[in-house]
Amino acid sequence: MTSRSSTKAASNAVPILTYHSLDDSGAVTSVAPRDFREHMQILVERGFAGISLSALLDSWDGRGALPPRPAVITFDDGFANVLEHAAPLLSDLGFGATVFVVSGRCGLTNDWPNQTPDIPRLPLLSWSELVQMATAGFEIGAHSVTHRPLTEIPQSEAATEIVESKATIEDRLGQAVQTFAYPFGMFTDGHYEIVRSHFRGACSTKLERAKPTHDRHCLPRLDVYYLRRPIFFRALETLAGRTYLALRSVGRKMRNELG
Repeated sequence: MTSRSSTKAASNAVPILTYHSLDDSGAVTSVAPRDFREHMQILVERGFAGISLSALLDSWDGRGALPPRPAVITFDDGFANVLEHAAPLLSDLGFGATVFVVSGRCGLTNDWPNQTPDIPRLPLLSWSELVQMATAGFEIGAHSVTHRPLTEIPQSEAATEIVESKATIEDRLGQAVQTFAYPFGMFTDGHYEIVRSHFRGACSTKLERAKPTHDRHCLPRLDVYYLRRPIFFRALETLAGRTYLALRSVGRKMRNELG
């Protein structure tokens, strides 16, 4: 690939940022609210505009134009602190975002199967709060019914987790649910086919920027766990930052393969 084509490929790549909880616990799924605010300020300084996942898919389908420097902002699990710490700031900035919610846990906590003890149990968005977020223009996506790893349950139960999460959210919010995030990033070919038949797009945990050539039902994201310190977040679009994330991606892949 020539340097010109490399530059073009890089310019077509869009960061899909993955956040979970906005709290001060320091857990691997948490980003401090003050750091999140600084992340958003860095995006503004660098000329980025935050958008939802569906807005990115619309553009790729020729149904809308992207801002000059888009960054998709996603929140997994649907923590209530997203409404408190993210929604007002994003609205003030004119940024969009996608919140992937666990439909069977709305209004409860994130105390689901396979949750490790070091992750704080925190309130999740209630249905009335989700209506509030949807009304404010945020996209609500599906993240299963109970957050069980799809690969550890029978195929029929996995299908229910995928399909019913979409149906429940649509019924409660009165709007279409177009996107999905795989719990723990784990899925089989069978799960993929179910998701593909019910959603426009879906996110995995593969650590990479998203491109129009990527499979839309297995889109990579950038886990902000690796970038939560503002000094690292500032390097997001630099050569050093891309190299750092590439090395992290290799390390994650090796850990997964070694079990």
